[in-house]
Amino acid sequence: MAVLMLTLFLCLMTGSVFVVEGGDLTIFFTWNVTYGVISPLGVPQQGILINGEFSGPNINSTTNNNVVVNVFNNLDEPFLITW
Repeated sequence: MAVLMLTLFLCLMTGSVFVVEGGDLTIFFTWNVTYGVISPLGVPQQGILINGEFSGPNINSTTNNNVVVNVFNNLDEPFLITW
């Protein structure tokens, strides 16, 4: 009986070691928002840049991915981003 209990205990312990927890993928971004000179219509003008780019970076993700965006506002006014 003791051998059976020991075998059962070892099987349960071995099974608990191989448990894999799968979660949704998390994608991280860091955005620095600044002013810069842009020429979208051929005329230089001041615009808002994200990481030095206009019209901002692409976010490539899949359904159920978690997206974390750290935004550092270096403008002299509040800045709002909506999705």
